[in-house]
Parts: sequence; C-alpha cells; structure tokens
Amino acid sequence: MKSKHDHDEYHAYKSTTDDSKKGGSGGGGPGRGPGTGGWIVIGIVVIMLISFISDGASFDAIETLLGFGIIAYLLVKWLFG
Repeated sequence: MKSKHDHDEYHAYKSTTDDSKKGGSGGGGPGRGPGTGGWIVIGIVVIMLISFISDGASFDAIETLLGFGIIAYLLVKWLFG
C-alpha cells in the first residue's frame, strides 16, 4: 500500500530534476534557452517570405530566399547550438 509520502517525494524529486531543462546559458547567449538563434533566423525568413509574396516576387526568388534561409538556420545552429 502506497502512502501519501511517496507522492510528495516524487514531486520533490521531479522538481529538482527539471531545473536543468529550464534554460541556462546554451545556444544564443547567457540566460537564453538553446535554439534562440534558430528561431530568430526562422522569424526573419518568414517575414521576408511574406514580403516577397506580397510584392509578387518570382518563384526563383522565393526558392533562393528559402535556400539561403535553410543555410543560415544550419549555420546558426552549428555556431550557437
């Protein structure tokens, strides 16, 4: 038969083990979570993609933008992540 203390001990253990996943200085710099630089690149590419489409850019220009976006994302992930 389990007691109430087993449940409390589990939550105490769980709260101490989850601290390593809450951030730290990985990825984009001090105090940021890992992958911050990647999200910045994705945001920039999405904004540029919307502006390209609204200006009526050709498919070749959009394809080039997405290609350079993937290269930039991989470069940022390699450098910072």
